[in-house]
Amino acid sequence: MDGAHRVLIMGVPLRFFLREGKTAAWSPVTDVEFHDAYQESMFDPEALRKDVLCPNRQRVEYETVEGLFWSDGRAACGLITLHDGPPQEHAGPQAIGDGGEAA
Repeated sequence: MDGAHRVLIMGVPLRFFLREGKTAAWSPVTDVEFHDAYQESMFDPEALRKDVLCPNRQRVEYETVEGLFWSDGRAACGLITLHDGPPQEHAGPQAIGDGGEAA
């Protein structure tokens, strides 16, 4: 990991974004920040507060030709784009609605 917002892998630009809340804007983040949020989304936040590791059953993840979208099923979402366009050009968030619930 580079600690950068934009990383080139075999000539493909990866850009990393996070969003906290259904109405919040996408924020550019580093690959490290994205990785940490991605890993945290895999576990049930209620159980984590009690120091118990349980899978997050509300979590969803979609791969599209434009990149990867995940949601913790509550408020946090992450997006990796495989192009240099803004997150609004990515189909992932629109594919499932507003924050993790299937459309």
